[in-house]
Amino acid sequence: MFELCLFDLDDTLVKTSDLDEVRRAGKNDNSAEYLARLTAALGKVSPRLIYSESLLDEIRAANPGMRLGVFTRSPRSYASLVLRQAYPNTQWDVLVAYEDVEWTKPRGHGVHAAMKQLKIGDPARVLLVGDNDADVCAAYHAGSPIVVDKSAWPGSNTRDHWAALGHVPDAFITRPRDLLDVLASPERHLPELERLLAGAPAGPTVRFDEIGHFKPWEFEEPRGPVRIAVGGRSFSNHASVSRRRAGHALSASIEDNKESSQFPEEWVDAVLAFFQKRYPMLLWAGKLVVTVIPHRPGREPRLENFLGQLAEAVSRSRRFARSVTVEPKLLAFKDGVRSQHGDKLGQTERFRNVRDHLHVSRPDLIDNKAHYLVIDDVTTTGASLIYADEYLRAAGARNVACLSIAKNVGELFWSEK
Repeated sequence: MFELCLFDLDDTLVKTSDLDEVRRAGKNDNSAEYLARLTAALGKVSPRLIYSESLLDEIRAANPGMRLGVFTRSPRSYASLVLRQAYPNTQWDVLVAYEDVEWTKPRGHGVHAAMKQLKIGDPARVLLVGDNDADVCAAYHAGSPIVVDKSAWPGSNTRDHWAALGHVPDAFITRPRDLLDVLASPERHLPELERLLAGAPAGPTVRFDEIGHFKPWEFEEPRGPVRIAVGGRSFSNHASVSRRRAGHALSASIEDNKESSQFPEEWVDAVLAFFQKRYPMLLWAGKLVVTVIPHRPGREPRLENFLGQLAEAVSRSRRFARSVTVEPKLLAFKDGVRSQHGDKLGQTERFRNVRDHLHVSRPDLIDNKAHYLVIDDVTTTGASLIYADEYLRAAGARNVACLSIAKNVGELFWSEK
């Protein structure tokens, strides 16, 4: 399936977090003095390998015809020496380093440079393997799938790791050997709704990534993150993700169902899978109340219609029929609410719009012993689900969870505009 597996170098192939200073010093410097300094620094820590040479040999053997390469933001002098010392018996098919492209990561030009060298025409046939958000953004910008390897992540996530989680990579792995399974069947590792739309067999886990969303700092307490589970991704119309949007099944499904009253069965199946993963106790006890972010006054009740479709599936389920109820009118918007997307509201405006207009319209339905699940279709800032969570808790609900059919993946390079 893949013609090239393109690895990040630092903290993906090799542990190098202690080498930041000497790495930066290597830009356009291939002098003997620099190489000696780097060699000495490399020798201070052992072991450094994350991917062993024997594993790379297994990867090649299991994927005949697939090339192995490296795309790094590090200088070429640094990358070449690190690779020679770490992998003395490995012949890399391509190396793209800092000096080789005008724009390095998080842009995807290095992927296209590698493709050009190896005469590969389709970026979807290139699998990137990295450890941070720059790798995810580079893959998305190039039009390639991305595996985030968490093997070298520290005990607590850095800001860059949280950003990678928020962009919902194609696959996560926690040990290098798991890459063999991703290469063999990448669709099995997708978020659950994307896996269902791909018609792929069940994966190693039922994947619903949970992403923490916050109010903007100028808003009132509580400020803590509201964790929103997502069934997959919806790539936006921004140019930076246009190559991934093309042919992406869930992005197309979201677009095709903007005005729907009947939704794909895969959407329903994904929510049922979320029930099983999040609420295993429903098999023998407990109560789950499911609601949705309501329609704006004067608009079609799209998600309420989806909730009705979900209710029919629940009624046919031996597992959930007695424990799950749906309440389409639990939440409502007051008159005057604006369209978040249609009115092109910015982040602050979105939060203020929801804060001032969303409310619990049926507080009499709140049972502090029940679990509550609020569903939205696409999450961008998270404003609707954040306030749904807050207002339900204020009304007496003790256990509230949020699920979005898809996480919007928008402009990747705001900071450079």
